[in-house]
Amino acid sequence: MNLGSTAVSLGGITLGTIIVVLVIQRWWKKGGGGGKKGDDGGSSRDWKQLIPFTLALAYGILAVLAAGPISALGLLTRFGLWGGDSIGTLYLVYGVGGNSPDVTRAVPVILTSGGYAVFAIWTAVVIGQYLWSKRLPRLQSLAGILAGILLGLSQGVAGTAAVPLASAVNIAGGWYSGVVQ
Repeated sequence: MNLGSTAVSLGGITLGTIIVVLVIQRWWKKGGGGGKKGDDGGSSRDWKQLIPFTLALAYGILAVLAAGPISALGLLTRFGLWGGDSIGTLYLVYGVGGNSPDVTRAVPVILTSGGYAVFAIWTAVVIGQYLWSKRLPRLQSLAGILAGILLGLSQGVAGTAAVPLASAVNIAGGWYSGVVQ
């Protein structure tokens, strides 16, 4: 895969899936509730702790599908896709002895002008959260964005998540552009 392409191999999809599974496994093993006992006598897991990761995952999916190739965000997204896909391919081929064919199935998602405005605001919020938040885990947010970038071009994820995500952003963008005009 070259740096400018928007293609993903099975290795990239595998690495994205590994990130999601490890974050959920860590949340599950940690107990999530700070040692509080649930109704079943075990430690309770607070699903709200996964919200930052889930939002970062959704952002990564939308970023790889909607960011233009010559924009700053598009270049960063392509770099993350290239790096993650390369690591995943190396892991599959040399780590476990498999192969890593191209599995790209998605096409870029078109956002409306208002949708791109909302996406730009979401980008600023993600950057601000990373830079200034003391309560939200930075590494977990970055892992979510990378996993979203790697999983966003697969048919199963893009088909399931991309259309509702783009539609929601376009609806919010329509509302936003109507309010500010």
